[in-house]
Amino acid sequence: MTHLYVWLRHPDGEISLAGELRVADPDARRGGRLRGEFRYTEAYLGDPRAIALDPVHLPLSARIFEAQRPHAGIHGIFEDSLPDDWGRGVLVRRFGLSRQQHTPPHLLRVLGTECLGALAYTTTPRWPQDRDSADSFDLESLINAAERYDLNPEMLSEHELNHLFQAASSPGGARPKVVVRYQRESWIAKLRSSRDSVDMVRIEAASLALARRASLKVPDFKLQIMGTHAALLLKRFDLSPQQGHYHIASLQTLMGEDGYYFTGYPELADTVRQVSSAPEQDLPDLYRQAVFNAALGNTDDHLKNFSMRNDGGGWRLTPAYDLIPDIPRRGEHVLHFGSSGNRPTAASLLALAKAFGLSPQKTQSVLREVATAFNHWTAVFRSYQIEENDMQRIMPDIEQRQRLLA
Repeated sequence: MTHLYVWLRHPDGEISLAGELRVADPDARRGGRLRGEFRYTEAYLGDPRAIALDPVHLPLSARIFEAQRPHAGIHGIFEDSLPDDWGRGVLVRRFGLSRQQHTPPHLLRVLGTECLGALAYTTTPRWPQDRDSADSFDLESLINAAERYDLNPEMLSEHELNHLFQAASSPGGARPKVVVRYQRESWIAKLRSSRDSVDMVRIEAASLALARRASLKVPDFKLQIMGTHAALLLKRFDLSPQQGHYHIASLQTLMGEDGYYFTGYPELADTVRQVSSAPEQDLPDLYRQAVFNAALGNTDDHLKNFSMRNDGGGWRLTPAYDLIPDIPRRGEHVLHFGSSGNRPTAASLLALAKAFGLSPQKTQSVLREVATAFNHWTAVFRSYQIEENDMQRIMPDIEQRQRLLA
């Protein structure tokens, strides 16, 4: 049995014990299935600041919520706290976890309070008082440790591995990334991987710059160069000015999707319409991102690459992130665009706007603004010193996709 206490760190810096997670040991007779449940604490339910940790699947209620996710044993909102492939590898190696300990409940147990977002986990109902912040680590040493780990984990000492764990154990995604302190603020640094066939760091930086030019809301970002190293710094949008945290939920969690799924932008719009406290602002922003993804070829537009944030005043769409051209040349997007399926067309983008509730005037405005930004995409990308071989690799697909905006 794994028993964890779930804490919510508020935007004002205060901390509340929100609830308890209980997950039974894997059932060997049923293929290692996990059965878990969550319940809010009575004190939290009585707190006027309390928010539903998942407004769709975990409304504020005294009842016990069963996870109904036998492969994970926990609700999606708690799995949102965990890193994906690269960060999980650091977590597993730092604590010497056996294969049987790779389950989400056990990973949450060892991750503890080293989480992005507002949630944290302890094994006792007392908040630890002596936590050191991962923000204290400098960028250059972390880049060095992360790149050495990516090449060969055996290269790191125990001290370096612990250093890397505290900075790298929580950020999501499959690529190397760490939490760093830069100009007295907390940022996520996305790093190159030894498996990259192109300069992913510079390409993502250029994609964010292009997105900003197309009037998408994106995090503050900076391409940091140190000798032969390059890192994309993204200012964290889960932190409040009062040194507190904003609660984040992925659209995968809010939509209740898991594993392989077939869903699309119309369904995203339905969920945002249901959850957002300002859908009249969030739906046009989400549509703009859908159009931008189609034009850029951001085919890796899976549901964990969209999130909503609660700042204490309601749920809103977060800034756009993980924007990358179709370097693997998949052709098809993860999400469908409606009638055209997973390959967008000009007609399907127009029809999609109706599903989002946009007026014809607003639709044309978005399409025009994104098209205007893409008129300058090569100049934007070259301003980030992307090598010509990399430009030639992505250029044919992006150029072909501009017909979508005509």
